[in-house]
Amino acid sequence: MKKLSHIVFLSLILLTGCRPGIADYWNKNSIDYSDVDSARERFVTFAELAATAQSDEACDAIDILFDKLVKDPVAYYLYSDWIEAAFYNLLSPCRSAALYSKAVERIVKDGVLPESDFAPFVQKLNWIQYNQAGHQATVPGVSLNGQRTLVLVLDQTCSSCRQALKALESYEADRKIALCCTYGPVPEEPGWEVLAPENAQAVFDPQLTPVFFVVSADGTVETSYTLAL
Repeated sequence: MKKLSHIVFLSLILLTGCRPGIADYWNKNSIDYSDVDSARERFVTFAELAATAQSDEACDAIDILFDKLVKDPVAYYLYSDWIEAAFYNLLSPCRSAALYSKAVERIVKDGVLPESDFAPFVQKLNWIQYNQAGHQATVPGVSLNGQRTLVLVLDQTCSSCRQALKALESYEADRKIALCCTYGPVPEEPGWEVLAPENAQAVFDPQLTPVFFVVSADGTVETSYTLAL
């Protein structure tokens, strides 16, 4: 489900301790990637700092990083992938809609990547905006009817997604919806409302599946995207 390089990257995030100082981070640390492992470790430290810093400070630091990257297209591609792994990937403890949004804003504005290459970043930006904790839930084609609802998003061709239906069958909720976001046979499981709206991929990233979130009776997201397995 996840690229191996992203899994290696995320393991580094989990193993590296937080270090103080983000405002001048990229004035004190090089983007040199002649040693890719060292460059990645420096970025991991930055991602950790950004995730815990004040939003405006973190965004300013992202600007400083991109000001350096625009001078080296190869570095730009490399660091853009690391940014996605850090601030978008669901496995990352640094996942942040605000920081990913700031980064994608620069990626689009800078014009270093052709549109065909930055379009996936923009698509992921759209996806990460939906169903954040405390926000109004967005579930295509579904009226939540004032009930506390568990929504499991799945790719019906994925065996782990089908296992998630079993794993979550005892989850306490007034209503359980299995929302299919790809094409293929729709599973049948007791206790689940299985839906396959045509526009599901406008909201949900099928590469993150199986993922679930919980919607309170008032329609706001109680618990945002959580891996089901």
